[in-house]
Amino acid sequence: MSKPVIFSILAMACYSIANVLLEQKFTKYNNLTVICVYTLVVLSLAVVGRALTKTSDPSFDFPVGMNLALLIALGFIIAAADYLYIGAYTNGGDLLTVTSIIALFPVFSSLIKFVLTRGIPNVWQVSGYLLAFGAVILVAKGSTT
Repeated sequence: MSKPVIFSILAMACYSIANVLLEQKFTKYNNLTVICVYTLVVLSLAVVGRALTKTSDPSFDFPVGMNLALLIALGFIIAAADYLYIGAYTNGGDLLTVTSIIALFPVFSSLIKFVLTRGIPNVWQVSGYLLAFGAVILVAKGSTT
């Protein structure tokens, strides 16, 4: 199994655990409270990881110029996404509804990529988008009844 596949499976398992914890334990907290606590953990791990990497691999590249600006913009985008994602739970969302909607990640990512590269999705992709969208609507509707 390739490294990207292993990383993706492990990420999915971690996010699944996080989703259950968000729904079961943390919906009573404010979005920013949850983000502040886990950001402290991420920051601590990142600083330690960076220090270890710099020690073992001094050629560790750090972005400069436009790449640094884009990375900072990415930080703002991810912070907004986290705020909204946690808000989906803290504002009454349940596990099935939130994760079903999040299952549309590949659809939205693909559409954004097509817009940015000025490409056009083919009929198979458009059919897949419609089927995925329909499936999410059915699951979300079923979880509210």
